[in-house]
Amino acid sequence: MGAWEQTVLGEVRVTFVGTGSTGDPRRRCGTTLLTLADGSHLLVDTGGGNETLIALERAQVDLTRLRAIVLTHQHLDHAAGLPFVLFSLAMAAVRGKSVGEVHVCVPAGARDGLRAMCDTLFPGMQNPWWLAGRAKWHGCDPADYLWRIELRDDGTAEVVADVASRAGQALGEGVVAAIETMAVSHGAPPVPAQAVRIETRRADGSACRIVISGDTGPNAGMGRFAAGADLLIHEAVEAEALGAHPVFVPGTGHVTAAMAGRIAAMARPKRLALHHLNAATGQRPEVVRDEAATHFEGEVVVPDDMDVLVV
Repeated sequence: MGAWEQTVLGEVRVTFVGTGSTGDPRRRCGTTLLTLADGSHLLVDTGGGNETLIALERAQVDLTRLRAIVLTHQHLDHAAGLPFVLFSLAMAAVRGKSVGEVHVCVPAGARDGLRAMCDTLFPGMQNPWWLAGRAKWHGCDPADYLWRIELRDDGTAEVVADVASRAGQALGEGVVAAIETMAVSHGAPPVPAQAVRIETRRADGSACRIVISGDTGPNAGMGRFAAGADLLIHEAVEAEALGAHPVFVPGTGHVTAAMAGRIAAMARPKRLALHHLNAATGQRPEVVRDEAATHFEGEVVVPDDMDVLVV
């Protein structure tokens, strides 16, 4: 176990591996690592290449404890690092380390293309001497509004067919985390995209909810999806105070810091973290924070790469 993990075991932590976008070369592309109370990890998005893998290795994060990778959508700054992460897991297995099942959860409409990308860039990935079936691919189907998978303490996982039956309920016995996704609108032209909600427990047994918007245009459903979250991580690629057009930005499937603040005002999370910044907002995080705070009265933070929050 790495020194970094020894300091966080027993807590639920969020590491902002990357807080930027393709428009901000000073920051790594948006990637978020969640470390659960049992020391296992969930990775939401994988950045634009091997940058994420390098950052995690420098932080001494043990990727053999990775339980799930969730991609919010297929754009290069969110998905291009996936083959690097899977290759790292395969190499760990070849070297004799214990690597369990890793659930790769992507929008249903992007599943085949993303898997083909990985198979092309990493030929033979599923061969017995590499991942040997440890990577379990899931296409998150938004047909019923939400998609859900539950990760258990014995290393197994279950996709929940009737998500509504779990609504408002505490995690079942042996469930260490539940991952839910909701379809959102993003891109011009649009691509399959999803927001992510993670339910888990702290070491003292109390519930913990973290919501990550992914890239999204204005979405009234986000207020309900993120309601009561301990932490809402929302994109804020631009700021109206820095000249962003309040109509054009939504037209590209993004939001401004002001819009993110309005969404947080509906959801009322305990904390709002803004990321996926561009060249202008990435250099003026105080402007981004203040613009969102005009609409949301709770705590607003604009993390930098590798900042950590205890949730």
